[in-house]
Amino acid sequence: MRIDEIRNGMRNIHIEGKIVDMNQFMLVLDDESGRTFVRYNYRNLAQPVQKGDYVKIDNGEAVNYSGILQLKLPRNGSITPFR
Repeated sequence: MRIDEIRNGMRNIHIEGKIVDMNQFMLVLDDESGRTFVRYNYRNLAQPVQKGDYVKIDNGEAVNYSGILQLKLPRNGSITPFR
């Protein structure tokens, strides 16, 4: 799935992209179609990631916070680096 195809309320979202910014609980993911915020918890990390890494997001849920569409990762969601 591409970021520009994500709609509010969607579940089981699987996307790939590059981390362009991040902090302890949120990262900004970019693919060729756009950018999105991904809210996560340390339990969602398969291994440590950093800005510039390419990652795969599994089992995300699209939610709208203050008019901004974001992905939220539940307990079974994961962030896995690749390349």
